[in-house]
Amino acid sequence: MSRSEKSVKQSRKVRNDDLFRRADQHWERGELRSALRLFLAAAKAGDRSSQLNVGYFYNRGLGVRPERSSALFWYKRAYRNGDGCAASNIGTIWRDEQNPKRALYWFRQAVKLGDADANLEIAKIFLRNEKDHKKSIPYLKRACRSNQVTEEKAEEARRLLKRGLRLHPSLRTSGLGT
Repeated sequence: MSRSEKSVKQSRKVRNDDLFRRADQHWERGELRSALRLFLAAAKAGDRSSQLNVGYFYNRGLGVRPERSSALFWYKRAYRNGDGCAASNIGTIWRDEQNPKRALYWFRQAVKLGDADANLEIAKIFLRNEKDHKKSIPYLKRACRSNQVTEEKAEEARRLLKRGLRLHPSLRTSGLGT
């Protein structure tokens, strides 16, 4: 990469960072349309975090009418740029639409990209849809062990793990127990 290419890339990053910072400030003040407009400018310029936020705004209807297809579009752009949270958000959309097979795919993609919270979502799919405690246990354990999982999610994973082992004591002795 030439010196001028590096310079252009750096100035683009500085511009995107500034747009993101300003958008975040508008969001904090409740100025959702302004925030969306700024996030959208940075997202179109390739900023991954802004792409994730634009997807979230469309998904939740913040400053704009909720629009699933636009949310998925921006989440997928962020995902293709390496954002695990975007993959998890796509999984959540499919989970909420009662499509566990698609949700499972996206939660697994999220885990591959480092989103440890998605382990809990995978476990819950196995518990709810397949009624399979054995399949859920490794994912619950990963969620419990991770230092990247929120305390709330880790506590839920511990609770589900204890319940699964209590309901199925054979899993404790099969090498899957705590």
